Amino acid sequence: MGKIALVFIIIVASATYYLTSTTYKSSSSTNQTAQKRTWIDESGKLHVMGIILGQSTVRDAEKAFRSRVDAAIFMYPKPDRHGQTQFQLELEAYFPSIADHSKVMLKLAISQAALEAMRKRSSSPRMYPNGVARRNLASEDILTVQQSTIRELIIMPSVQITPEILAAQFGPEDQKQQDNDGVTHYTYSKIGLVASINEEGKDKFIFTNP
Repeated sequence: MGKIALVFIIIVASATYYLTSTTYKSSSSTNQTAQKRTWIDESGKLHVMGIILGQSTVRDAEKAFRSRVDAAIFMYPKPDRHGQTQFQLELEAYFPSIADHSKVMLKLAISQAALEAMRKRSSSPRMYPNGVARRNLASEDILTVQQSTIRELIIMPSVQITPEILAAQFGPEDQKQQDNDGVTHYTYSKIGLVASINEEGKDKFIFTNP
């Protein structure tokens, strides 16, 4: 089935960029101001938008954003080295009642076996013109989704990001790499952030525990 990625997509309020890009700090403080920052606690876990990577669950995110997730399994066609079509499974969800155009994606700690079991219990696929198939989850798997731990946070802000904004919010990057497709990646190792600026498309922030 190829590499399994478990991705949760949610639409967030207009404060998304501010909450995630405020200068980070290493502290165990739990006051209200600290909860709005990007920071590392004493155990090495990253806090972003009130989410603690490696500890918070999807249900915690639902409470933070005051909305419920809508999840489905997507099967993406991926040709293997022999030219045969395989499928990569992704479990995607979003909060439909939040109106801002920014998006947040959450990758969860879940095994390939568990995801494959969800696929078998899901409904018949709905095919899209690009070859991607969507399968709706069985009702008993919604609880599993809500209890799953968040291991990675991906944000696609609705505002355009510039290198100057990154420098002002996070300081100098540890590494800078530019792809042939016009995407430049800025790595901030201390907070587990890779920020990608796309000249032609959506910018992206990927947070993982450093």
